Amino acid sequence: MMDRFKNSGDYPDDMFINGARAMELSDSTAMLVVVDVNRPSITDSPELLQKIKTIVVLDHHRQSSEIISSAVLSYVEPFASSTCEMVAEVLQYIADGIKMKQIEADAMYAGIVIDTNNFTNQTGVRTFEAAAFLRRCGADVTRVRKMFRDDMADYKAKAVAISNAEVFENAFAISVCPSDGLESPMIVGAQAANELMDISGIKASIVMSLYNGVIYVSARSIDEVNVQVMMEQLGGGGHRTIAGAQLTGLTIEEAEEKIKDVIRSMIEKGDIS
Repeated sequence: MMDRFKNSGDYPDDMFINGARAMELSDSTAMLVVVDVNRPSITDSPELLQKIKTIVVLDHHRQSSEIISSAVLSYVEPFASSTCEMVAEVLQYIADGIKMKQIEADAMYAGIVIDTNNFTNQTGVRTFEAAAFLRRCGADVTRVRKMFRDDMADYKAKAVAISNAEVFENAFAISVCPSDGLESPMIVGAQAANELMDISGIKASIVMSLYNGVIYVSARSIDEVNVQVMMEQLGGGGHRTIAGAQLTGLTIEEAEEKIKDVIRSMIEKGDIS
């Protein structure tokens, strides 16, 4: 998502730094805030976790056996719609009349929109209160919506993924998102997975995207299938209706068969009716 902020031209480039730059800037007084993830192996820069001593974790994903054990504060709330919702709540209690930069309000509002699929998944009263707070802080709905528009290549790739979807066991839409010419095929794959859930009779959608030798799996459901459990069996995780995994050392065909094996196993165990 940060790439979309950077490419929009509405925000200064010095607002964005990568892991290498963060390593250069960090010293003994630095504090590292890890958001939207609590597994060290899939953070943007695992080496930062070793260098910085003061670490705070804010996340809305369920914890696994792999955690950031060195954190001085670990606030993990799986019932929150998004980490941005959690941060918005924390900010409201820090001080009255807190001021935020435009990019901060926009980014947090956009994060809620993405994680809730436009306020339709795992959305509660707290979610709308957080969104209202961000709007008061200057988040612009129109600016955020424009940021989410696809270019033509992304739109066509998403259409291909949707049109080529296979319906497995009469209830699971499985497809592959093309990656040629796309900057972030995993994002397009996630969008295709969202749209496949608009098809009547589909209990869950799974879309695979190959990027830099890694197969990114995006899984979605509404209420009949716990895709979090499904993706955990593939080494991933997420939430009941939105989850994902990363597979390496497999071809697309092998990954698809592995996903089907997981679905068959869940059906046999009665995890899926």
